[in-house]
Amino acid sequence: MVIPTDPAALEPLVLRLEELIRALRAPAAPRRASPVLRFGAVEVDPFALTVLRDGRRLPITRTEFRLLYVLLHRPGQVVRREELLAEVWGPGVRFRSRAIDTHIARLRQKLEADAANPRHILTVPNLGYRFDPRDGSLPPASTEPTEVLCDLDVVGL
Repeated sequence: MVIPTDPAALEPLVLRLEELIRALRAPAAPRRASPVLRFGAVEVDPFALTVLRDGRRLPITRTEFRLLYVLLHRPGQVVRREELLAEVWGPGVRFRSRAIDTHIARLRQKLEADAANPRHILTVPNLGYRFDPRDGSLPPASTEPTEVLCDLDVVGL
């Protein structure tokens, strides 16, 4: 590695270091309010990565949270198993469709009042699943699920 001895050659480096120091000294941006999503007795906070049912925090796995998040941001739409695979596990991942069914069944047991007769996470035979926000309200999705899912990767989910 060659270290420049000409002071003019160091100028870009000095300017970049000064810029970084200014950025570090700047006050932190205020954290944006978390858009808590609600349906029935369930509250989902995508920034805190928590799910509450009747005010109690549920033990949700990373995969369950991702599945739920994708479904929540597409209310009323059929989400095919292939789409869930790509959005939750990543493109190119191959599972048998029964693996998704198993994760959805566990999610229903945790979220639905009656998992045998779900009201919110519905099966669309031979296609996938549909989220129905009956008995609750969801704000319109302002971000694509993949944007927040990338954030989930950063925090280890």
